[in-house]
Amino acid sequence: MKKARVIFKDNTPYSLDFEDFYFNSHQGVDESKFIYAEAFSWQDCESFVIAETGFGIGLNFFLTLQSFLKAKKRPKRLFYVSVEGFYLEPSFLREAYERLGIYEEFKELLEQFLLFYPKCACGIYRFYFKDCFLDLVFDDISVLKRLDFKADIWYLDGFTPSKNLTMFDENTLFELARLSKLNAKVFTFSASSFLQKNLKNCDFEAQKTRGFKKREMIKAFLKKEVQIPSKEAYFQKISTPFKGKKVAIIGAGICAAVLAYELSLRGFEVEIFEKNLTLYEGASANESGILSSLILKPESILGNFSLSAFVEASRFYGQILGLNLKGVYEFAHNEQMQQRFLTQKNNAYFKITQNKAFLDCGGHIYPREIVSNLFKKAKAKIHFNHHFSHYERKDGDFILHFKNAPKRQEFGNLIYALGADAKEFVHYEAMLLSKVRGQVTHLRPFLKTKFPLSSKAYICPAKEDLQVIGATYDRLNENEKSQVEDDEENLFNIKEFLKGDEKIEIVGSRVGFRSYSSDRFCIVGAAYDEEFYKENYKALLWHKDKPQILPQNIPNLYFNFAHGSRAFSSSVLAARYICALINDEPLGFYADFIPYIHPARFLIRKLKKGLLS
Repeated sequence: MKKARVIFKDNTPYSLDFEDFYFNSHQGVDESKFIYAEAFSWQDCESFVIAETGFGIGLNFFLTLQSFLKAKKRPKRLFYVSVEGFYLEPSFLREAYERLGIYEEFKELLEQFLLFYPKCACGIYRFYFKDCFLDLVFDDISVLKRLDFKADIWYLDGFTPSKNLTMFDENTLFELARLSKLNAKVFTFSASSFLQKNLKNCDFEAQKTRGFKKREMIKAFLKKEVQIPSKEAYFQKISTPFKGKKVAIIGAGICAAVLAYELSLRGFEVEIFEKNLTLYEGASANESGILSSLILKPESILGNFSLSAFVEASRFYGQILGLNLKGVYEFAHNEQMQQRFLTQKNNAYFKITQNKAFLDCGGHIYPREIVSNLFKKAKAKIHFNHHFSHYERKDGDFILHFKNAPKRQEFGNLIYALGADAKEFVHYEAMLLSKVRGQVTHLRPFLKTKFPLSSKAYICPAKEDLQVIGATYDRLNENEKSQVEDDEENLFNIKEFLKGDEKIEIVGSRVGFRSYSSDRFCIVGAAYDEEFYKENYKALLWHKDKPQILPQNIPNLYFNFAHGSRAFSSSVLAARYICALINDEPLGFYADFIPYIHPARFLIRKLKKGLLS
């Protein structure tokens, strides 16, 4: 991610990289309203997607959000996706609004934005406003290839085309067309013939029209929807129509809690079915925990997904629950980890010195409180002591059956967020799930530390009269009771943090079970039709580089499990993905992560190797 070289001229941001103003130096606000924010009428619909090339100081976004919030007739939700390749410091952004004389007008929205403004690092960062989701994409414009959504409107706003050709060339505009709904509108300040020609070459109907004051500008619309045959169609995001807005979620852990909250923002009525008698019996109910990230080599997809999930989880808990995380220390306890740390020494999210990394977006969390508060905010109805058995379908709706309670019905969508119990309900030939036992140890406070410490095991800061360390990892043991030897193992694994004179007093233990996949990625997405996949993708050994037909899923059934020990991170991206599947909305993360979390990935890998007949 590049830092913008920028100064003020006439109280207006001026780019030294492009030798151009970010907008009109005299009437920039009025011009932005005319060209973008007030150039269209809002529709009365469920959701509306606006995408932008060139976020700049966010002027177009805030003007659009202001118009959206004031409108009497408008969509129920606005998704705004904006790509920016040059990083501006938050202090500069605030100063820009002050110099324009509009700081007070936008103060509340701007300060909310700046509070969760990310570091100078490539990524997709979601902001939550009233009925509005902003996905700020820090990357160069080629990142459009890694995105997946369908826009109703595009704002093209990336400096003058003659000074920024890539932003307006045919490759970029082809991606715009791919990411657009039929008849999607394009607005831009430019009247460039170069741009007009490229738009027409990408199936847009484009014409010059009267612009701001005496200028001209281009308006366009997509006259033919772009269909690109995919070599990996089996991973394609497909939304299935559903009846009503009632959703059933099986399981009441962190994955269910985040998902319930996100669905509530979209107007869904969520009911949770939990086999235990309280919220505080599953793996998401520890007294203390840590929010952190794997630190792997930069080319590692697992490492990149873990980091993205971690950063967005930190920002989510901050925006939604007001969590103020103070940081976490990760230690490389062997040579292999030390080498991984060294490859990440320039990563803005890892402050690495020798064998130690400080992640200031992470920290000490209270899992019980997070889960409980999210369910409360979601206004989810939780049914305890409901041990799920199976479902049946009637007229498109789900009817749920339980081992110990009456059946429930009329749910348009069903989501398995079963945690370790997923192994009992999901039986695909190629999907290997593990139920892993972990035990944490409760101690009298013995080590004064402001930050969690994570190495072979972790130590949380003391919480009142309790300090938590852990956790063991056992695939073969299903004993639900605490074991003395596991407490001893936890103590042995933290010895590098001890001086030897500490008074260690064990006051209790807690056992939890987690679900893992065979490749360490979570399993999130639509439940796929296994027989359809086997029949239609059986020739992948020979045809894997050829376009594939679209997949067939089990309608309105979704999976969200196998998050392992990092569910408090990955559950946020998982919830976004399921919401995107249900509502056909922007993902909020890179689309090229999908093949690594898709439920059918294990089957596809075997078919590509010719291991299934």
